[in-house]
Amino acid sequence: MSFPRKLYIDSRFRAPGSASHSDFTFQLPRSIELPAGTRAVVDSVQIPNVFPTVEPGRSLLYLFVTDVGTPSVEVVVSLVTGHYNAYTLTSHLQDQLNASGYGAWTVGYNESTGRLTLNVEGSGLVVRLLGRDSARPNDALEVIGADEGGITLINGFPEVLPHHIDIVGVRVLFLASPNFGAYNCLGPRGESDYIRQIMVNEGYSGYITDKLNHPAEYIDVGGTQLQSLKFKLVDGTGEVVDMKGRSIAFSIIFLD
Repeated sequence: MSFPRKLYIDSRFRAPGSASHSDFTFQLPRSIELPAGTRAVVDSVQIPNVFPTVEPGRSLLYLFVTDVGTPSVEVVVSLVTGHYNAYTLTSHLQDQLNASGYGAWTVGYNESTGRLTLNVEGSGLVVRLLGRDSARPNDALEVIGADEGGITLINGFPEVLPHHIDIVGVRVLFLASPNFGAYNCLGPRGESDYIRQIMVNEGYSGYITDKLNHPAEYIDVGGTQLQSLKFKLVDGTGEVVDMKGRSIAFSIIFLD
């Protein structure tokens, strides 16, 4: 039996019981047998950019506060999930640090360097912005441009953070499918079911689009039987992304 040369996939028409627009099953009306030598490629991707600057996976700052005459304490400062530009992020960070109740904070942004300056004032106050550690998950160090090793702030001595702030959020996406991917594709963390890398080429609230650019992107899918197709859209860490209820669409082209 012949097989279609192109499949159009739209998460709005996912199978009942699918988890979401980024983790779904697409049911074909009949089973398709792909003969030996068949190749496939994902094409014509359309994904709305709903990915905020700050999201739960990178929203927390861990402070270790030492003040003369009082016990040291660890404080967690939470940034609110949302999309920010450089100036709204600066203002929000300052507000949240001041809401911690430890010291008077000012946060400045240098447009030329893209870096933040942090300053805390309080007599005898020393604040360590703690570095990355498995015991302190979901940190926002990358968002604010801090080093993974953290930084120490002393009363009245401003510190310029070493890196450019990151207001982009998600930079790259991967489309995964166990129906196609366990052949000749490997993800950056060794995943064997990735079938397409998608660069986030449009800003927040725009549409990310991606079309076939090179024949080397075809993967060998010969000898496969298809009917119930499973797809996941994940970020660079392998986590399924939250599409905020918005749908994704793409096509799959087959060549023999």
